[in-house]
Amino acid sequence: GEQRTRGAAERERERGREVERMHRSCGRLSGVSSSAGVCAAAARRGLPASRRRGGLAQQQHNASVLAPRRVGPRASTEGSSSVLDNLDNLALVKKVALSGKVFQQISAREMFEALIAINQIKTKKPENLSKVLAGNEAGEGGSYWKLVYTVGKKNLNEATSKGTGSVGGNGGNFFPVTAVQNWNEETNRIQNGIFILGVFSLIFSGDFELVDKSAILYFDFDRLDISLGPLSFGFDLPANEERVGKKRPFFIWLHADEDIAIGRGRGGGIAVWKKVDKSYREDEGVYV
Repeated sequence: GEQRTRGAAERERERGREVERMHRSCGRLSGVSSSAGVCAAAARRGLPASRRRGGLAQQQHNASVLAPRRVGPRASTEGSSSVLDNLDNLALVKKVALSGKVFQQISAREMFEALIAINQIKTKKPENLSKVLAGNEAGEGGSYWKLVYTVGKKNLNEATSKGTGSVGGNGGNFFPVTAVQNWNEETNRIQNGIFILGVFSLIFSGDFELVDKSAILYFDFDRLDISLGPLSFGFDLPANEERVGKKRPFFIWLHADEDIAIGRGRGGGIAVWKKVDKSYREDEGVYV
């Protein structure tokens, strides 16, 4: 009986040491919300994290890739036009928008939740929008922006009023085809094109007006050009007298820098674009 008592006491001491080690590990992970939560829950139960969800090392890796980090304010990025630079959610949106397709697909929900948070923040409007969105310093006909991700009006409104947990699934979608917009501040012209496999393109074009004070870009289209392989044709679109002034389609810009832009459209949704360069356009057959 005495031997069994000593054995039980030793097991209890080992359990206590294991819990203490887990709490120390949780302390090191306290800056990563999802990983720290799993780690702390395992520690409270006196169980190694490796038995909970694939091991502490894997949990650290997953969290570092997908979760916003609670870090101090970052230095302002050159060319940035929003104080949102200092927020974790913006860093997450930028990382996902600029990454490859595989990473994007596993990050769709994180993207949605970060955008909802950004949309709810009251902050000053982006500055230098004309240069950031439509600058023509490189002499390439303005700047080019690829549509990356969209959240529809219904999900945006529901998540804003009831919380992101009220919206199921991914919440938003990565845009499935190549859609690139071009703004040129020298001509005040916009192009909005869909490009497929380098052989088909459908491009709407028209005038735009950027109101810096309110960070609103109004636009309307007056021409459509279509290309299929070596064949191409286009025609002017009839004027719509009802779409004038503030009745035109528009984007309200929440953030814009040299990498990404985030805006709400007249239809009530929110979207993310990433800036693309000449080499991308040449590879994808976009505006070439």
